[in-house]
Formats: sequence, structure tokens, C-alpha cells
Amino acid sequence: MQLVVKWRSIWFSNSGRRLVWIALLCLVVSGCALPGQRGSSPTQPAGPAVIAAPAQLAAYHVFVTDLLTGNVASLGAQTTHVSLSVHGLGLSRDGHWLFVTDVAGGKLVAYHLNGSQLGASHRVTVGGYPVHMAQAPDGHVFVTNFGGADVSVVDTTAWRVERTIEVPAGPHGIALSPDGRYAYVACYKSATVAIISTITETLAGAIALPAGTEPYGVVTSADGRYLYVTANGRSSVYVLDAQTRRIVTDVQVGLRPQLIARSPDGKTLYVPSGSGHSLTFLDIGADAAHPIARGSTLINGYPHGVAVTPDGRYVIVADTTGKTVSVVDARTMALVATISGMQEPNDALATMG
Repeated sequence: MQLVVKWRSIWFSNSGRRLVWIALLCLVVSGCALPGQRGSSPTQPAGPAVIAAPAQLAAYHVFVTDLLTGNVASLGAQTTHVSLSVHGLGLSRDGHWLFVTDVAGGKLVAYHLNGSQLGASHRVTVGGYPVHMAQAPDGHVFVTNFGGADVSVVDTTAWRVERTIEVPAGPHGIALSPDGRYAYVACYKSATVAIISTITETLAGAIALPAGTEPYGVVTSADGRYLYVTANGRSSVYVLDAQTRRIVTDVQVGLRPQLIARSPDGKTLYVPSGSGHSLTFLDIGADAAHPIARGSTLINGYPHGVAVTPDGRYVIVADTTGKTVSVVDARTMALVATISGMQEPNDALATMG
């Protein structure tokens, strides 16, 4: 028997932009019986283990990407192997499709949803190291290609890339305006928030941030007037006026803030901080232009992805290096459950059950 080892490198960006080498072992068998030969019974490989969901999440469908294994876990229901490595999650506007970025293969993958089960899929090759996505009202999906300086526009009727839009380097987080006319892209490597017209599918403008800001995640206020951008390099959240395209203010959060989410009622922002090992609660209910830190929750590992249940009851945080997913009560800010069983949970998404 000869053992051949093939090495493949993948750049993981979520915690310190580390380079990981993964060994792919291939057995070349000479003179040995294979399964199914010489009277042996064929052996079916076991699928990925189902990750149990805590009681607090029984009313929801919760999905989590595992950066290291390339799996998507549908908690309590199913675990699906997608590719060598996956990163971000998104939901189609009609709720029928789950979008996953295959960072190893440079693809957007779409699974048809039946509750918590992933069904038939489409795969579309996009750009280098795709990370996050958003779907416009006309059905086109805008995918940020973090490894380059562009955003891919995917036609979900033909399942093909319709256009590639050049943006500043390192596009990462993306959010749509409430009316869907604009996509705002946090460009990590260029201290810029790019503004894309989803109608013309062109770059419509940009908002410059201070050097070293490293914008990472972005969401809008409920009315679309303000943008909230995590500044990974400055441990803060910047507030931008979407109309004047100027900086309004910034507020300090934990070290190395990652993605960002807004509560369904539009009154609270949730900011996981990787090196700060925390989830910060920012109050924007009284004054959307000036967030106020309400408190924080300690989170194990390197908090990265964040999702809010559709009813606003729980905040779900993917804790990458902690190998866990944390469930936080949105009302009390208490950590109420910790989910294990994944190697490097990276992003999360929740829908109603």
C-alpha cells in the first residue's frame, strides 16, 4: 500500500487572517481487496453528525457554517457537507433558498429549503474567496469576493454570473437599503464602504473611512438613513449618513469587532468582538444616529458571525476558535445556552420554525 499526501492551502480570514494547510490523504492500493470485492460487504460512509439544538431554539430553524469542515449544520435536523470550506449564510427574499459561500471553491451555493432540511442545490462560480451575499428585489444576488476587489452579480433565474462590479479591495460584509435600491459593502482592505446601485448594477459611490479602520460588517437602520459599520482595526462601530455619505460618529465596542446584526424592531445592534470575547448591545432606539452601549455578554473563543431570531428573542453567535455557538437572551443579555460539536463555526442564520 502506498500513501500519497496532497496539500492544499486555504486562507481563513475571520480570526487574524491565518493561513491553514489542510492535508488531503489519498490511498493508492496495490494488491489489496477493495470494499465490495472478494465477498466483502460494501461500507457506506457515515454522514456528518447532526448538531443538537438547545431547548431555547426549538421554535426556530438555525443554520451554522463550519469554516474548517465545510459543513452547514441545521441544528437538530441535518448536517450537510458543502465543500472543503464554507463561510457566510444568507436567505432568499422569499425564504425558499439558503445561500452559502464556498470559499474553497470560489462558489455561491444555493439550497432549496424545506423547513430545516436542505434540498436541491445550485452552484455558481463567482470570484476569489466569496464571503457574504444579499439578494435584491429583482432576485439577483450580490456576492462579495473578499480575496479580490469585486462583487459578483448572480442571476438566480439562469443561475449564472450576470456581471462583475469592481469595488475597493477586500469587500466583506454587505447590506441592502430597505427599499433594495442600494447595496452597501464594507471593503476591509481599503477603509471604504462601497455603494452599489442594484438597479444599474454599477458602483454608485463610496464613503471613505479613516486609515486603519478595516470595515468588516455592515447593517442599516430600519429606515435606511444610517449605516452601522464595524471597524475591525479600531474596535468601534462607525455611524454613516447614507444620504450625505458622511461619517456621523463612532462608538467603542470590544476588540476586533466582526459582523453585526440589528434587532427586528430596529432598536438594538448586536456586535460580536473576536479579540474582545464579547457581544456588545448598542441601543439605537432613542437616537439612531448616536448608538449607546447598553452592556455586553462574555463569549468564549473568537465571536464572529451573529444572527437574531425573527421574533427578536435570542441572539446567536458563532464562536470560531471556541468551537461553539452561543445563545444569548436578547432581553436580559444573559448567555443561556452553548452548542458544541463543530470545529470552527463561522456564521449563523435563523428562521421561524
